[in-house]
Amino acid sequence: MPNIERRGNTWYATLHVPKDAQDAVGHSKFFKTLKTTDKRQAEQRAAVLVAGWKAEIQRARGDSDPFIAEAMQWKRGIEQQHNGDAAEGLELHLTDYAEELEAKHGTEKARGFVSIATGQQTPMLHVMPSWKAQLALAPKTIDQMEKDVTRFVSKFQTVEQVTRQHVRSWFQELAGEPENLSPSSIKRIAGFCRNFWGYLQESGAAPTDDQPIITPAFAKASKRGKGSRSNGWVPFTPSDVVTLHGEATRKGDQELADLILLGAYTGARIEELCSLKLDHVTNGAFAITESKTDAGVRQVPIHSKLTPIVERLKVTRKAADDDGYLLAGLTFNKYGDRSNAIGKRFGRLKDSLGFGGKHVFHSIRKTVVTLLENAGVSENLTADIVGHDKPRITYGLYSGGALLEVKREALEKVRYPW
Repeated sequence: MPNIERRGNTWYATLHVPKDAQDAVGHSKFFKTLKTTDKRQAEQRAAVLVAGWKAEIQRARGDSDPFIAEAMQWKRGIEQQHNGDAAEGLELHLTDYAEELEAKHGTEKARGFVSIATGQQTPMLHVMPSWKAQLALAPKTIDQMEKDVTRFVSKFQTVEQVTRQHVRSWFQELAGEPENLSPSSIKRIAGFCRNFWGYLQESGAAPTDDQPIITPAFAKASKRGKGSRSNGWVPFTPSDVVTLHGEATRKGDQELADLILLGAYTGARIEELCSLKLDHVTNGAFAITESKTDAGVRQVPIHSKLTPIVERLKVTRKAADDDGYLLAGLTFNKYGDRSNAIGKRFGRLKDSLGFGGKHVFHSIRKTVVTLLENAGVSENLTADIVGHDKPRITYGLYSGGALLEVKREALEKVRYPW
């Protein structure tokens, strides 16, 4: 065993602390006498100490559940004892340690510790870092997956606890009080947890002949159809938009007031507006070059009501010589999203005015579509303005899109009761 050394006739347990944990642990090396001259007895005693030391290092790093980490260190210590008598001796030490745990934390906790240490139960938490590392997805998606799977692992700490019945009951808990998760959220959680379970199966940590994570029927039924429009975001009325802009102005949040007006006269998505640069404003139009869909890459005419605002923003930005964006002062979050912070400000603003969860910034986009529809603008022309896929296959496949002047004439029909 590499974690013992002899000084004189006495054996000592030793373990070097990794550099990244030395400050938190308080020293660079663990070292303690084993009070024996017998090497085999020294190995048994050292295994107990080393397991505790390694768990302490993991606690210092904050990278795992300390209870599970220590149990896993015991498991590895027992597995490393090639001599049967040595392994049996270490298991006797484990029994003594379990009695100490029972006195401190209760019988259930002690039994769980022993079941992991002896290999009867397989913890899942320690597998999460390697699972996350192999995900080749957008950072925001990976973060959501990690959040959902962490919730799963917190509920079911070991593979053996995961059964169809238990998982089904868990989904029902998530749908009820106090969680009140929506069917679509539960469907997402089920999908991400299945991904994690598949990784456990591939790594040999979970049985390959069973899939205990089944999306519940009530979550499957949440899929949107043509008749489910009432379940989505609700458009603001034109008067609501005026109220929102007035409140943002009253509170002195000029950036938010400008964003609301830009949305009200373009129907653009918040991330599209926050990505606009000064050189995207040319020939009386906004050139939207970044969008969530191919149809979203388009030119949107500058409404006559926006012309003075856009000119003010252009002059201000050029004078400031800043980052080149039409809306300055916004910062990127860790996903490269420039609209996140101001989107939250909009959320707080509309909440303060009494609007509920179905009213979001995207609701302004729906307001514009509604105003265009009521003004008699065709569905295909509206799609060209707001960046939707064409509803009819002929236009969708073969049309190059409406001319800018045609879109301008249609967009000028959008009016608010100022």
